Amino acid sequence: MNASAVSATPAEQLHLAHASLRSGQLGAAASTLRSLLRVQPHSALGWLVLGDTLDRAGLKRDAIRARAAALRHGRSAGWFRNMETTPEPWRPVIKDLIADVNRLLYDTVAGGLQQVIAAHGATAMRRVAHAMNVYIGRVQDRPYSPHQAPKFLFFPGLEEGPFHDPNLHPWSARLVDGYDRIREEALAVLHDAAALESFLTFQPGQSKTGYLGGDGAKPAWDAFFFYRHGKRYDANHARAPFTSALLEEIERCEIEGQAPEICFSVLQPGTRIMPHYGVTNTRLVYHLPLLVPADCALHVFGGGEHAWREREPVLFDDTFQHEAWNRSALPRIVLLMDCWNPHLRPEERSAMRVLVELISAYQDFGDPDFERVIAAIG
Repeated sequence: MNASAVSATPAEQLHLAHASLRSGQLGAAASTLRSLLRVQPHSALGWLVLGDTLDRAGLKRDAIRARAAALRHGRSAGWFRNMETTPEPWRPVIKDLIADVNRLLYDTVAGGLQQVIAAHGATAMRRVAHAMNVYIGRVQDRPYSPHQAPKFLFFPGLEEGPFHDPNLHPWSARLVDGYDRIREEALAVLHDAAALESFLTFQPGQSKTGYLGGDGAKPAWDAFFFYRHGKRYDANHARAPFTSALLEEIERCEIEGQAPEICFSVLQPGTRIMPHYGVTNTRLVYHLPLLVPADCALHVFGGGEHAWREREPVLFDDTFQHEAWNRSALPRIVLLMDCWNPHLRPEERSAMRVLVELISAYQDFGDPDFERVIAAIG
């Protein structure tokens, strides 16, 4: 890439990359796009031109992923959400792009279904296949409750409802039996502010308004993580060895990059967690209340208000809209963990792990590595 391209504005770099692409100079186009995306990684048009460049280079799958990134960033900027929010010249391109992205998703799901059916048989996978067809939009099936709206995936056919019996998981009794020592370890880390981190993460410039509220001096939802997004926090396990040993012995919901999510959840005084929805009803949320001052509660829409009681676990479906609050002057602590929906059969849990990991790998929950894909153009 020449020096003028390096010093060009982003608009000029886009023009240079597009001109190189039109003239068949794929390497020059890729080099210019590398310079652009290093400075503006959220450039929807940059990702779109990179997708065209990768397509011309014969890297079809990477091209679709780059174009999916273009869709994602464009939608964040208010574009491409529908044809009305897409500039007229781009409408045919975006329409075809959505079809390409959906086709790759269908292929990913279809391949995953073949894999789990081969492992468990078509009869055992009947509900799983139906859930996947709902996910990709081939069939329609919705929760019966207007309060339930999974952000990612709805698995029809499971017993529906906001609250479930925690004793459906045999390991719940083992946690209750160890309650006193679990509580002792939780209280020990509570007095070390450095051991806690925010349960919620925000991008630069993103406000916590809409996520957290309350009239406390410093409203906060903190956590001492044993696992987060499937990653084991070894140092925290070492600080709470009794709790750690119990967690290692029980069945955990394990999905690469996503689960388990297990922590001492600390709701600070005067904090309200605003109403929100969870991702999928294949997983439920388990609470073992460890320290509960007065006027602390969980409210699951469609199920009512539940006041935590120490030592008494609660299991709920967080795809129902829910909120929580601590209106007291003391912190509230629960052992929080996501867990498999107990109404999923063992073979269905195994299948959902495979399928969700495949879908996650396809979506990548972020952008492709543009340095890698640009290098692949050669």
